[in-house]
Amino acid sequence: MKWLLQNFRPRFGFALHNPRYVATSLFREVTLADERFLSSITGVSPYRIRSFMDEPIKTPTFAKRLHDAAPFFHEAESEGADLYAKKILVQYAAIRAFAPRVVVETGVASGVSTSYLLLALQKNGHGILHSIDIGDPRYLPPGKPPGWIVPDSLKSSWALHIGDSLTLLPQLLQELGSIDVFIHDSLHTYDHMLWEYRAAYPYIHPGGLLLSDDAAWNPAFPEFRTEVHATCAQILRGVGFLKKKSS
Repeated sequence: MKWLLQNFRPRFGFALHNPRYVATSLFREVTLADERFLSSITGVSPYRIRSFMDEPIKTPTFAKRLHDAAPFFHEAESEGADLYAKKILVQYAAIRAFAPRVVVETGVASGVSTSYLLLALQKNGHGILHSIDIGDPRYLPPGKPPGWIVPDSLKSSWALHIGDSLTLLPQLLQELGSIDVFIHDSLHTYDHMLWEYRAAYPYIHPGGLLLSDDAAWNPAFPEFRTEVHATCAQILRGVGFLKKKSS
């Protein structure tokens, strides 16, 4: 778990103030609870999924990019997630294990999660990521464009679309026709999250995945899970994972 040693000082400080949360998280690490669920929706063993999680930090050029970018995040109005958070790694591992051809995400900001997704696609040897971002400078360091952290070496598999997902998402989905994975990471309000889930779900092929960042912020994700009668859905580290029924 080499990733767990990154940003050790802030992680240790968080642990001191949130002992119950940390105890639960450590129990999940020991029992491979997150990895076992990801195994159930991808068909890849929990131990293989656990091995995926160390890949980013063991990829020298990628690790250096994260290290070099870290100081700029303190300049943004909204700093965002830990660059090495497990909420990002569970998404990375899911993409590595599921090996999708077409992924659509909403919400890019600096591009931390986007970079991890693109690295997963590169290591898989195939796949393209379509990202929609509204381009709000409030969520970026001064003078930085959306996705500025994404390494040039990963951009060949990336299509960035700037604009409101309310307009661009339906257009993009119609153009693509079918997708393997949809990831919500834009405006985390109940109405918007539910709208994006409903807009994307019909285009996810049977057996495909729907992911949602900050799925525990409101009831949108569990309500949608009930709405589509999903039997394989769970929130891991704040990220909702839902597998569309095969038939």
